[in-house]
Amino acid sequence: MKTIIKTIRNVVLPIITTAAMVSAFSSCKKAEQPTPTTPTTTTVTPQPQDETIKTISLIGLRVDSGFCYKIGYDLPEIGDSNTAPTVSKLRLFENGVELGPAHSVHHDIRAFGLGQFSHWGNTLYFSTSDNSDPLTNGRKYTYTMK
Repeated sequence: MKTIIKTIRNVVLPIITTAAMVSAFSSCKKAEQPTPTTPTTTTVTPQPQDETIKTISLIGLRVDSGFCYKIGYDLPEIGDSNTAPTVSKLRLFENGVELGPAHSVHHDIRAFGLGQFSHWGNTLYFSTSDNSDPLTNGRKYTYTMK
């Protein structure tokens, strides 16, 4: 039995390896691809006409705990609550790049940060994309209500 398995392994494995290499290299067309002439990075900004981008004033911003900052805001629409945990339509941006996920659990914003946020009642709980201090990082924070 060991001889059969050893023989199969010695025959099948090289065939599979050779087939995988041929498959991988046969589709390689690097020489035929044109060299990009324009940058490939883009900034994500809201485009729909019905969304108005508003700047968040950081006056009154305070540390909640961990990576979480909070600010009371009088927004035109109601935020999330215990009975409606995903009702908020707020989209938060840092220098034009959308943060998220929205509707994050406050504990997760505090513990992990990385752009998570929650519009809870009239308070915005959020973290920056790199867990830096929004009062000193020099970035602009904006929002829309879709």
